Amino acid sequence: MRAFRRVGDHLEAELEEFEVALLASLVEQLQDILGGPDSGQPPAGLDAFERLAAASATQVELDHDDPLIERLFPAAYTDERDRDFRRFTEDDARRTRLDEASVVLSDLAATADGAEPLRLADDDFEAWVKTINALRLSLSVRLGITDAASLDALQGLSARDPRTHMLDIYDWLGFVLESLLDAAAS
Repeated sequence: MRAFRRVGDHLEAELEEFEVALLASLVEQLQDILGGPDSGQPPAGLDAFERLAAASATQVELDHDDPLIERLFPAAYTDERDRDFRRFTEDDARRTRLDEASVVLSDLAATADGAEPLRLADDDFEAWVKTINALRLSLSVRLGITDAASLDALQGLSARDPRTHMLDIYDWLGFVLESLLDAAAS
């Protein structure tokens, strides 16, 4: 990948075909974890009342026993208030994450598998930052990264350890995120 850079009114980067496929796959996996891009969406053709009723009936329950879900949707309170907070806010937060992931997938699709540069409109910047960050958080949970010491401990993994590839992807996503932030600031 060639780092993001500002080109006129947008940010641009060059990705190889495998990088586009990898990033798209990771984003699709994130969508699956969050209940999929279309889950919880009421069917088309309903009037306003029917949409409201259908939306409340199709709300997706996230598995808070999964440490990854807990990392992406941390508790706001340490007592019974958290249940109410989640009840009123979590579905909107989940849908927002899914919408942001869809923006990333749409931008990746526009590269024609890396044949064209990746171009991000300024309006897409926030969706990209949040989605790449969510992917890194997801990998950090699966790798057991909780602080600098746990990350350092993973640096000595054998090349045969399957976590090595996950760590490489974690580092690459860090590069993508840093590149994106640097280009936006320029």
